[in-house]
Amino acid sequence: MAIPEVSTPLRQSLERHRFALRPQPGARPGEETVHIVLDNGEGTFHVGHVDHHLGLWHAFAVVRPHGLFRSDEVGRHESFEDAVLAVLMSFTHVE
Repeated sequence: MAIPEVSTPLRQSLERHRFALRPQPGARPGEETVHIVLDNGEGTFHVGHVDHHLGLWHAFAVVRPHGLFRSDEVGRHESFEDAVLAVLMSFTHVE
């Protein structure tokens, strides 16, 4: 799966703050998942993901450090970039 394009300012901001977009391997066509990770130099940490399902990007951010349900849905967006921004504005923990 190819990661959808984001604007140059968002891509530069992601790189400056050490965030990266990683595709979910083995995703079915039409149901893609892209993970948003933070690389702080000591390791890579998951901060959320966006899923493409039925024409919308569903944004999920990590909001709890422990438990079965660590992520909450933080929005549904028509654009991939809006979904990524929703995760970045909503995550409170990394895993």
